Amino acid sequence: RVARPRPRTAPTMPSKRSVGSRHPPMRCPLSFRSASVTKQLVAYAILCCIILLYQFRTLHDLTTSKDIEINDEPAIIHRQNAICKLANNLDVESQNYTSYKLGLDWSNVDHVTKSLCRLSSQSNEYNQHVIHNDTLVILTFKAARSGSTFFSTVLVKALQAMKTSLNKTAYLNWEPYCRVGCYQLKSPALMESELSTILSSNCTNMTENPDPPLCNTPNTHKKCCPIPNCHANHSRSAISVLSLNPRFSDSVRWDKILSPSFPRTSSARVFNLRRTNLVKLAYSKYHHDGCHAINDGNLTNDCKPEVTSKTSFSFDCLLQCIQHYGIGDQEFSSSVAYVAAKNTKVQQPHLVLYEDVMRDQLHASKHVFKYVGVKVKEGDNFFNFTKQTRLHGDDICEYDDVNCTDWKMKLEKDYPCLLKQLDSNSTVAWSVPIESTADKTKLSIQGDCHRLQNLDTTNHTDRRYEELYLHRSWYY
Repeated sequence: RVARPRPRTAPTMPSKRSVGSRHPPMRCPLSFRSASVTKQLVAYAILCCIILLYQFRTLHDLTTSKDIEINDEPAIIHRQNAICKLANNLDVESQNYTSYKLGLDWSNVDHVTKSLCRLSSQSNEYNQHVIHNDTLVILTFKAARSGSTFFSTVLVKALQAMKTSLNKTAYLNWEPYCRVGCYQLKSPALMESELSTILSSNCTNMTENPDPPLCNTPNTHKKCCPIPNCHANHSRSAISVLSLNPRFSDSVRWDKILSPSFPRTSSARVFNLRRTNLVKLAYSKYHHDGCHAINDGNLTNDCKPEVTSKTSFSFDCLLQCIQHYGIGDQEFSSSVAYVAAKNTKVQQPHLVLYEDVMRDQLHASKHVFKYVGVKVKEGDNFFNFTKQTRLHGDDICEYDDVNCTDWKMKLEKDYPCLLKQLDSNSTVAWSVPIESTADKTKLSIQGDCHRLQNLDTTNHTDRRYEELYLHRSWYY
């Protein structure tokens, strides 16, 4: 027999890793020979890129102070349609707001979103950076703990500058009727007459020895009778300044006071102060006379430190302060501000947010100066704000009377907006919490909200009311 030769085969070479090693050769766990697996990996990579780009864009929108182009015509029309749709569907639930254990009469006031919708069809984009020297009336509508201390200080500085540069004298009237005992003490017609007198005269309640007020009601606080014994002054060199919380005079018709026939209506400037972090507003109000309210027709806990224990700013008190003071009073104040500005040359109030002020006080101050008609040189440090330690700082969880562990557990369940604001600092502005269901859209402490863009201090942009109510995708 002839032996057949064995077929020659190439010798198998061990992998470098297996030489002198007990470990098996390293192999790729995925086989790239499969076309289906390759397609899946490509799709997965594309999806990852899309997610990363979205997250980067979201982070950029939240942190950048550069204003996105929102003044082009399609964006304006889109914004107009959105605000009108919201205004037509929004349930304000005005009957649920009872701050100071008082009712709140909305019968003469449209919610601010309805005013925005009405104005949206008009071409009234007003340049608030143009200096207007015809200011004769300055009105400020505010709510408790919305930043009036800072604002009044800046406004006084502006008025002093007006006296120096424009030879105009201001007559200040702070908070007429702003006491619980003044509520419904007088008829709406009488209050409207008194307020008209204040806005057309050289009356003031800010002097060291003010004239005695004209008040026939005994044992009544002086703020209930705000008119001293003085006469009308229609001089172009006199500026009437009035600042108040309108919830104490809720039946007053401001469009009747600043009517087209009122000589000073066109020259009036209207401010509106708001604080958008409702959690921090609530804590501040709690430590300033508490958060009295009526819930379901029953008098509630006053939620005052003197009544409750020092370590129990309770969760119920938090919600009570936000519901009646953070939402109710602030929404009413903004709505009244729009009514008051209806017949003025500007037609809308100038919105001043507490958080914008805390972020850049000099920028906010310059806006106040320009809006009332005072020139400010760029870089001129006209307002030296001395920072003081405030009880309502950035992190309220540091305070002994706040149990943030308990709060967070409860907020995570039903209060998404308040949970965000609890961990936010005082320079971040927020939209209004709005709750949307299948059949209703309403202002609600259980609603959600989003962070607002920072103001563009380079281009001197103004804060718009639409930002408070529209979703980011509708506005920015």
